[in-house]
Amino acid sequence: MAPESAATDSVAECEAMASVDSDEFIIAYPCQDDAWLATPLGNARSLDEWR
Repeated sequence: MAPESAATDSVAECEAMASVDSDEFIIAYPCQDDAWLATPLGNARSLDEWR
């Protein structure tokens, strides 16, 4: 397998992740550097509020 296609395959399998750490809600996209955000847990919205 050529190096370029291996890199493409690994990016296609990457998924965003979310977690709660202390009093913050964090969303991250680990396949790209500095692709994350954090907000105070009180500002986070439920899934129903996103619809």
